[in-house]
Amino acid sequence: MTHNLAPHRPVSDSDSIVTAEEKNSLDPAWVKDQLERATWLTASTGGSNCLQVAFLDRGLVSTGDSLNPDRDPLLFAAGEWDDFLAGAKAGRFDRP
Repeated sequence: MTHNLAPHRPVSDSDSIVTAEEKNSLDPAWVKDQLERATWLTASTGGSNCLQVAFLDRGLVSTGDSLNPDRDPLLFAAGEWDDFLAGAKAGRFDRP
């Protein structure tokens, strides 16, 4: 499966993509280091209440909340992120 990873954070052949099953068994110190070194992208609209996204190593994607930066960010495996984006584009999260 091809994953829609950001061009600035490519996955090399020597990297292994983290699956949803593997995500919860990652070394917490490694994840913490990834989050601390991440380049966070912030939506250009929304003022101070914006979704933030960071593309991490091994195909992981993290989301955070600029209004509540002390909250733990969400962590997605590449396949989970692809599914989330597909759902958003299909309108599955639109309010009734």
